[in-house]
Amino acid sequence: MQLQDRIVDYLITHMKFKQQKDWLRQGICPKCAEKELYVHAHNPRVVKCGREIKCGYEEHVKEICQDLFKDWSKDYQKTKDNPHAAADAYMRDARGFDITKLKGCYSQETFANEYKYPGQSSATVRFKIAEGVYWERLIDRPERFGRQKANIIGKIGGLYWTYHDKFDHLCIAKEIYLTEGIFNSIALSFSGLVSVATLSTNNYPTTLLAAIKKRCEELGQKYLPTLVWALDNDIAGKDAALDFHKRAEAEGWTSTAALAVVAGEKDLDWNDLFERGQLKEEHLKKYRHYGQVHIAKTAKDAALLIHDFKDKNNFYFVHHYSTYWFSIPNLEDYQKEYDELLENGDSTEDAKRKAAKKFSKVSEVCSAMIKGLYFQRNEVTDESWYYFKIQRGHREYVNEAFTPAEIYSKSNFSTRMLSIAKGVWWKGSDHQLATILQHETNPDYLKEVKTIDYMGYSKEFQTYIFKNHAVYKGRLIPINNQDFFNAGKNEIKSLASTPVITLSKDKLNPTWWRDNYKINGEKGLIILAWWTGSYFAEQIREKLGYYPFMEYVGQAGAGKSSYIDFLWKLSGRNDGKEGINPNSSSIAAVHRSMAQVSNLPVVFLEGDRKTGEKAQKQKFDWDELKDAFNGQNIRSRGLKTAGNETYEPPFRGSIMISQNDPMQASEAILSRTLQICVDMAGHTYEKSIIANRLYSIEFEEANRYMTHCLLNEEKILGTFFAKLTEIEDEYQQKGITHTRIRACHAIVSAMIDALEKHVLTDVLDLEESCDAKTMLEVMAKQRMEDISDDHIYVKQFWEAFEFINMSRSNAFNLNYYNANEQRVAINLNEVYKVAARNYQALPDINDMRTLLRSSRKYKFIEMNKSVKTKKFPADEVATVESPISERVVKCWIFSNPYYNQK
Repeated sequence: MQLQDRIVDYLITHMKFKQQKDWLRQGICPKCAEKELYVHAHNPRVVKCGREIKCGYEEHVKEICQDLFKDWSKDYQKTKDNPHAAADAYMRDARGFDITKLKGCYSQETFANEYKYPGQSSATVRFKIAEGVYWERLIDRPERFGRQKANIIGKIGGLYWTYHDKFDHLCIAKEIYLTEGIFNSIALSFSGLVSVATLSTNNYPTTLLAAIKKRCEELGQKYLPTLVWALDNDIAGKDAALDFHKRAEAEGWTSTAALAVVAGEKDLDWNDLFERGQLKEEHLKKYRHYGQVHIAKTAKDAALLIHDFKDKNNFYFVHHYSTYWFSIPNLEDYQKEYDELLENGDSTEDAKRKAAKKFSKVSEVCSAMIKGLYFQRNEVTDESWYYFKIQRGHREYVNEAFTPAEIYSKSNFSTRMLSIAKGVWWKGSDHQLATILQHETNPDYLKEVKTIDYMGYSKEFQTYIFKNHAVYKGRLIPINNQDFFNAGKNEIKSLASTPVITLSKDKLNPTWWRDNYKINGEKGLIILAWWTGSYFAEQIREKLGYYPFMEYVGQAGAGKSSYIDFLWKLSGRNDGKEGINPNSSSIAAVHRSMAQVSNLPVVFLEGDRKTGEKAQKQKFDWDELKDAFNGQNIRSRGLKTAGNETYEPPFRGSIMISQNDPMQASEAILSRTLQICVDMAGHTYEKSIIANRLYSIEFEEANRYMTHCLLNEEKILGTFFAKLTEIEDEYQQKGITHTRIRACHAIVSAMIDALEKHVLTDVLDLEESCDAKTMLEVMAKQRMEDISDDHIYVKQFWEAFEFINMSRSNAFNLNYYNANEQRVAINLNEVYKVAARNYQALPDINDMRTLLRSSRKYKFIEMNKSVKTKKFPADEVATVESPISERVVKCWIFSNPYYNQK
């Protein structure tokens, strides 16, 4: 199927077009949502909305159907008859050129650079510049090569390329348009202009200009061609146009400039305008005007050009990165001068220009350029910002957000400007500010960027979003110069600033794996697999509904912190922050830490928890995490609105609990958690050397790990889900019958298979993988045993209770009910008091307040129940000689396990 047929199919499918003879019509406009889109069916190039005034949407099919314009050599394979098939298709379909006019101008070649891009190659469209000197454009998924879109072979200094086959065409031309790129030069040449490509903004075409001068002398021409510097409309292009113009004038050339500027459009070049049919004479006049304004020597010169072109008496403009205001304060004097000049024989244009020069006023209103970039909004908090670029010079600029209040008044705007841009003052009036900012925030031109308020994976946009990079469908996308990401059709960014995650474009080479396994063994592989699975927690929950917790337990010095720091390095985080201690943090801080990431672990640290007399009250109950297992919100907070709205963010990450002692939690939490226990057994001096080498790995090498995983998301998840069902069936057959425990351990086992196939392909041995998977089975069976019995601390408590109580009389019994009743009533404080006097050690009382609720032998019924009794179990009460009176005691109530035996 030809490309244009695939484009038509895509447009009909995704934009709901209907074909009517030679046209596609009634497509749904992405801007105004009306059925007004149209495009030619046999040569689909630019899709337009029929509501030109109210909407004005216009977009090239290259932008709409991006995936169709990538694999040129795959879609158009070379043959003996046509060895340039892909290059021809690219020039015809991607650039819009009539390739019959370009026959022999280019060839199809191959680009490969094993040092910078190992294993990657691309077909190219190559143009010969001179003997041994070539310029070529990469055409097969060029995003794989970062910012490199083209390749230069040889030295291009002073050289050029032109479509015109005879050099005299350049010499006898009235004007020569000098572009940066070859495709732009072809576009202008195909539009009836004489054009030359300089190939780079750093390449002043000395050889070309010297040759033209010499040939013009030979031809006896009185005038040299006028040079029109038509470089790209970006900072580098505009700066080069200004420098080249000054240099050309100094060398005796008549020189001017042209800029490809279209209202409401950004990043268009001459090739884009050629494809849109916007290189006709009326368009070129406008582009020449913008170029002349750009190279004007003074702000007054620039203002007079604008006044002459637009015929306006009050306007603002930008000249050399400063903002100015043009006005004619006294229109009567201006009109009088204008009339006199006409009477003296001046033309209308000359009279207007001279009168304006004499009576106009140009004043600087801001010492920087103010450029509206986009609008961004946080739908959850109902906050919004306008994002502006404040630029003082070529490299001196900041991109910052302004609230509506900060752009509404001169005083607020001035304060904000001084706080974000050094030495930038607003000097204009409120009216001038409003006029400028209304133009810069025009909703017809100002785009809206979608936002998230966390770091990591966005399920809505199917994109990983970090500070400087995003990953979308296996592509690493750097942040653009406007501080957002173009991920497919989405323009997105994160409002969060932490944690800082740094991705790498370098290829993964996990030479560290051998050291890792020597130090951490199969337990380290299990933790790595669970940690890696965290990168896909949202995708896994979307299919399964859950992702397991991980408990990492071990005595101080066993290496837990070092390994967690290493795992963070692998994940692109190098700020030294291991995790958060819920006992020393506020509840709000804990929940914010959980809400600020997606598809990343949240590590809870409890290693410094004190016991005994210095025990601190536990602020965080592990049972609160139960809903996080399913990705549900664990805390709500009210929003500052007039209504009853609340903010209930879902949990998007995974949870690791790292501490010295085993977690004290209910069966619900334990069944959701894998437990890895480590100790100092086997620690040797030789292993410490290996550990130092492993954990001191360079961050730039370590962070390739997560990048590789994210780029291979589809492959990893494909293997993971394919293996998961198979592993769960095996677990069931081996007696792991608890549904949740089976599922949680199977998830990590399946992720080990995915790591073996797609991540640690050449370094993970089959034996290592099998040992870790076998350990997971043992862990699952052990967890089933753990939750079928009381927690070790609970058993210790009841053993001490029974030992103390068996030797006590009824009046001083620890049970406030009678021994033959169905229930047992105890007061914890008195139990601990009696135990201490009888030299019985009990676990921390604060821990027991949590653990006793999950008691099985003495089944928990309720707490803080008021019980009337005459018993006094504390020992010193036995010395009281007065009669024992009845009293009320707050008790914990449990079932009596010995009731049926009585």
